[in-house]
Formats: sequence, C-alpha cells, structure tokens
Amino acid sequence: MNWTIRQEYPSDYYAITELHALTFSYSYGMGEAVLVNMLRARSTFDPELSLVCELDGQIVGHILFTPQSIRIQGSTYHALILSPLAVHPNYQKQGIGSALIHAGHLRASHKGFVLSVVLGHPHYYVRFGYQGKAWMDEQIRIPLESIYTDHTAVVRERRIEQGDIPSFARMWDHMHVSSSLALIPGQSILDWISPGAGTISSALLIDEKLGGYIRYSKTDPEIISFIVAQDSHSLLLIANYLKQKLNPLTASHLSLPLPAASFLLERFGTTFDVNISTYAEYMVKVMEGPDRSKLHNHFSAVEEGNIPRGSIIWPVEFDLC
Repeated sequence: MNWTIRQEYPSDYYAITELHALTFSYSYGMGEAVLVNMLRARSTFDPELSLVCELDGQIVGHILFTPQSIRIQGSTYHALILSPLAVHPNYQKQGIGSALIHAGHLRASHKGFVLSVVLGHPHYYVRFGYQGKAWMDEQIRIPLESIYTDHTAVVRERRIEQGDIPSFARMWDHMHVSSSLALIPGQSILDWISPGAGTISSALLIDEKLGGYIRYSKTDPEIISFIVAQDSHSLLLIANYLKQKLNPLTASHLSLPLPAASFLLERFGTTFDVNISTYAEYMVKVMEGPDRSKLHNHFSAVEEGNIPRGSIIWPVEFDLC
C-alpha cells in the first residue's frame, strides 16, 4: 500500500478522534479519543511527534509521543510517553503501526529525546527495542488500627490553586530524591487537577495550612493514585483523615503509592508493609544519543536486580482511560 506518514495538522483532529473511537472498543467511553485532545493542551505538546498515516486521503493510523521529564538516579532526562497508537480496524496487520513507531522514534531521536515509555503489549513492542518490567507499582499498606494521632489538627480538602503548585513540586522533589526512576510532574495547574470525572484531586490543608496533595477514586477512596505531603507528621495526619473515608467493615489497610525509601516514612512512627509488583507491559526504549550507554547500563542493572525499578505515576490526563 502506498501510504504517507506525516505530522498531524488541525484539519486532521476530527479524523484522528474518529479513528480512536473506532479502534478502542473495549469500553463504553472514548478514553483515548479524549486523551489525545487533552494531551494536545499541554504546554510541551509537539505536533511533529503526533503522526498520522494517510492512505488515499483517509487517516488510517495515528501515534502520539508526549514529552515528559523523567528522573533517573538523580538526573533529569527528556523522555516521551508513547500513547496512544491506533490503526483503523480495516487496515490492521499490514505494517502501519510499525511504520508509525519507526517514524516516531526517528523524529524523537533527532529532537534529543533519550527514552520512550509505554504501557503496551510486550510481544509487540519488544520488536522495536522496548524492554519490559522497567518500573514497578509500589504501595505501602498501613493497618488501619495502627493509624493514630493524639493531635487535634483539622485536615480538609479544597480545590487546587495555581499558588499551590510550587509547594507540591517541592514536596514531590523531597519525596523522590532517592528514587531510581519517576515521572516529574509539570508546573501548571493542569498537571495536578485530574480531568477524569471519576477522580478527585485536592489540596490537603492541615489547620488551614497547605500540607499535601492527593488524587483518588471518587467512588472508591481506597484507590489512591498519587499523594505527597509536607513531612512525616503531615503524612500521619493525612493518613488519619483518609482512614475516616474507608469502610471499617471491608477495609483493613490504607494503601498509599509511596516509595518505601521516601523520607516521609523515616519518621512516620507507625508500622506498614510494602507491596511491589511489575509486569512485562511496563516498557521503556532507550533512544540513540550520548546518554544511550548510561541509560542502557541503568536498565540492565534493573533487569539484573541490582537497582530498584522505581515507580511511575501517570500524568493526570491518563485518568481518562
């Protein structure tokens, strides 16, 4: 087939949205279609990394690489999130997806990006140089009966304000200073307020002073996807507040997505377990460039178990999927 791979243009937006609606049929919604439109609103969005495959005037494929800063062993790198990739159902298994991936990798390398991250099918993406089990899910599980404080501080949630963001960024930075891998949140209010209708994202006030940030499921407050706190004492007060949201008849623990090595837990003052899991779908690809050898050594050490994997908390836009 004689197709053309090119960057997207505004005139393609409708066709791309329709393509994703046709391709991703696993739910009743339009997660990927809306996700693409939200990612376009990012200040870092690069239309040259949003590629389409055009065949006889029809958009039959689309891939999006979103710039995302990542911290690896204390250093910051220019990375990308590969998501989504769609090929029209009538044109799958004909090489269009492969052509889009190769073209995207080439452009990304020329632009100086050093790493691509994808949550994808391992048997497919390994063909393009992706390595699985590159990061992990890490949760601390605190028995509810051990969450206790005799302090009378009042903890409450409020809507996030732009002035909160520098404090959130400092909290995140302190929490991940020892992390081997983590996505770095942006500096805009759009990077902290979730667009997902089923997700609550709030500033946490302790005695009316900013003490933390949380993102969790509106229907199931046990599911917390992101949390930061000012210090260990603030975390304990916040944990006590969150405990009140849980059903004591069904919940025995509070699970928080925190690295076990975080300074927040050094003086936490209560017992907890650590749950770690990883999957072949957690994939990265090291791009060509001056950092290639250093990053290859890092992920080789991760694969051999010599370096902790680190964990990834997806940006707020991915709450849509």
